[in-house]
Amino acid sequence: GRTATPAVAADAILNVSASALAFNSVPLADAARYPGRRGDSREFEAMTYDKGAMILRMLRWQIGDAAFQQTLHEVLSQADKSISSAKFEQIAEAASHENLRPFFSQWLNNTGAPTLQDKWTLYRLGNNQGFRTVGEIDEDLDLFQMPVEVQVETEGKTVNKRVQVMGPQTQFTIDTFGIPRKVSLDPERWLLRNDDALQVRVHILRGLAKAAGNDDAGAIAEYRTALTLDATSSLASYRLGEIYFRQRNYQAAEDAFRAALNGDGVPKWIEVWSDLQLGKIFDASGQRNRAINEYREAIETHDDTSGAVTLASDYLKRPYAPPAGATH
Repeated sequence: GRTATPAVAADAILNVSASALAFNSVPLADAARYPGRRGDSREFEAMTYDKGAMILRMLRWQIGDAAFQQTLHEVLSQADKSISSAKFEQIAEAASHENLRPFFSQWLNNTGAPTLQDKWTLYRLGNNQGFRTVGEIDEDLDLFQMPVEVQVETEGKTVNKRVQVMGPQTQFTIDTFGIPRKVSLDPERWLLRNDDALQVRVHILRGLAKAAGNDDAGAIAEYRTALTLDATSSLASYRLGEIYFRQRNYQAAEDAFRAALNGDGVPKWIEVWSDLQLGKIFDASGQRNRAINEYREAIETHDDTSGAVTLASDYLKRPYAPPAGATH
């Protein structure tokens, strides 16, 4: 198989995390009673596949690779095709020699995820012994208990320390030889946790689900909430433009696609598809010359994601025409 680059892997983890939290109103332990459990529900899929994947990733971080591999081996060796969560917990505890009740209680029986924040003070140690960073990890779930990685970057060596977080405040002390430049919590994103960047993705995912259910007003509200959190989100602006375009509200759609082009440019395909959509808007508005310019801009990106360049080339030859009848 292929190994993803760190950037691609980090983006994939954020996407899975957002999906895990986007439809998180029911504890995973109650998923069997969820009305959409037959596989046709985006909410059920997010609860099981996405949150389930993050739980396994977090378990690996908590108990370590060796105990995690032993756990998987024991689970897959069970004679029964299915296994209860209680049995899985028992196997993981035997492999790790840890009490994992707080872990499984948090992630199977509760909803939500912690928001982590840090504050720290720097002290210089005597006799040229370096520096001491004394800090505190604050989180908003009273019963939360898990190890969190704290990373201290210096002008030289980067130091990582595993800190057992328990409750709203947990102190830590890290000594370094070099002057600390930056302190980061959970830099590898092992934990399913909340922050503004993740919430932007959560609202975009909820908007997509509402749009798929023909709830345009609900989708627009979700995308606008995402833009309130991050006005530079190209993806939120683009998805907003899609709704307006489908409604044939072309001026609002144009504004949204231009905002997408002027935003953070994430993901990369936003550029070619915004150019393409602007071309379609101009064609639909009877401005053929401006449409041609946009199609050419799309082609010059050389980004044929989902056939965008091919489609732009087709529209250069034959103008886009809105479908007759309903706008959906």
